[in-house]
Amino acid sequence: MKIVELTDDNVEDYDGIIDEELLADIGREYHKGIIAKEKDSDDIKAGIFWELKNAELEDTDTVSEIIALLKGSVDVSGDLMKVYNEDIVRDSAELSYFEFPELDEERRSVFDKEKYKIAKVESRDIIISVGELAKLPYAKKKPPEYIKCIKEVTVRQFKAGVMTSVLHGRYGLLDDLPFLPMNWFDMELSSCVVTDNKINGFLLVRRERDDLYCVELLFAMQPDANMNLLNMMRYSIRAAIENLSPSDRIILRRHSKATEALVAKLFPEKKGDDVIRGTKEFVL
Repeated sequence: MKIVELTDDNVEDYDGIIDEELLADIGREYHKGIIAKEKDSDDIKAGIFWELKNAELEDTDTVSEIIALLKGSVDVSGDLMKVYNEDIVRDSAELSYFEFPELDEERRSVFDKEKYKIAKVESRDIIISVGELAKLPYAKKKPPEYIKCIKEVTVRQFKAGVMTSVLHGRYGLLDDLPFLPMNWFDMELSSCVVTDNKINGFLLVRRERDDLYCVELLFAMQPDANMNLLNMMRYSIRAAIENLSPSDRIILRRHSKATEALVAKLFPEKKGDDVIRGTKEFVL
């Protein structure tokens, strides 16, 4: 058995073998994947994909989120997990966790053997349809002219705006935000605040797949930050109504106290789906 780290140089070898959404993140900063395969074959016996979080934040512990654990025998997956453990400890991660919609018996056995604490919890994600967004009263008001779609700004303006966000410690869901090109985000739905030709706020949306989108960053500078946040939401909701189907869905991830409070205010009756969450702490 051979353990292979996936990189830009070899990822194309597994096109059509491994899910394309997992392969698409290989090469991004803080995203990693390793597989176990036969030495003389492309037959994959197991695999694990993860993302480091908070790696650049000085006052916050680095953690590793397992994005996927490909099915494999307990023994082979166990060998793979040992390599994973060594890798994240080298990266100073103090916690490993996952949040899956479901967990089959085979993968559950792997995590049990690794002594993960596993529980059924409410998902951090709230999923809202475009039709539900269209019913929000404040979305009917047209936003001011200084709220722009990101396709209306230059790449230089975009990059400068990103650095403003990063310098204020605001990465949204994206630790690798400074490394991502403007067109990584949906150019129709993503919006920004432009004053004096400078971007002072973002609402960035990423298309996960044809009918599913995720809000990746919501940030605005003072003064008038709260009003600008509201106006960007107006703009992006109106853009979603115009460009998407009412049944298309938007992920709102409650990744901080601020986003949790915002989602609770906008959708007080909405709950996340039940998911399986696992955690394991590491002593560095």
